Amino acid sequence: MNSNTIRFHAITSNDDRNIANGMRNTSGTPLSESEIAFVKSEIRRIRADEDIFIFNDADHLRDSACYNFEDDKIYVTRNVFPDELYASAHPRDIMSVGAVLAHVYYGHRHYRQEYLSDWEKGKDYHTTPPWQDECRASLTAAQIAPGLTEMDKRYLVLDAVYRAKEFGQLIEMNDFMKETVFGYSSNERKITRDIEQPKYVSEESLKRDQADGAYEHKVSKMRQFSRDYDDFER
Repeated sequence: MNSNTIRFHAITSNDDRNIANGMRNTSGTPLSESEIAFVKSEIRRIRADEDIFIFNDADHLRDSACYNFEDDKIYVTRNVFPDELYASAHPRDIMSVGAVLAHVYYGHRHYRQEYLSDWEKGKDYHTTPPWQDECRASLTAAQIAPGLTEMDKRYLVLDAVYRAKEFGQLIEMNDFMKETVFGYSSNERKITRDIEQPKYVSEESLKRDQADGAYEHKVSKMRQFSRDYDDFER
């Protein structure tokens, strides 16, 4: 994997398709002209710049769709299409092509300057750790990408929730996430439209609190990281 690319995939994998590995369509075959035309229609739906996207690049065919922040290009592969083989119930496997493109274009490209700055400090330096970067990408896309359906937004938010859980963390849902997943209307409660940094709670610390009898409608919060992240290849 090139270290200056960020791929759309799970941090971990699981054999249970309900907790899925997030690999979508992984046949690795080139996209047909009609499939490319459809993907381009989805690019227009989310009002992204078509010139950023590259199709059927020989070096990326068998990989996940990815964003090269150095070249500012998004390589589109077959895994932009949802899983239609294993009956997955995981939001990452079944979200639309437009939602995947939004995750990469609005979710990762939005933070290009951060990636470039990190790259100058060293290939293993990350202002935002990989799993939090993936959570942030889905949440940011859900909030700022135009043209998404309510289902697209819901799957992106749930994708962030699942990604955190795969890393042993729970996300404290803010008002935007609650509105998107549970359907609260803006008339029922004040919904923020600002991009917020998600708050994470360690599952292990929650289990310890419960074992000690200290769980009284409270959870111990993992501190929010903001610097010195590692263990991610771009």
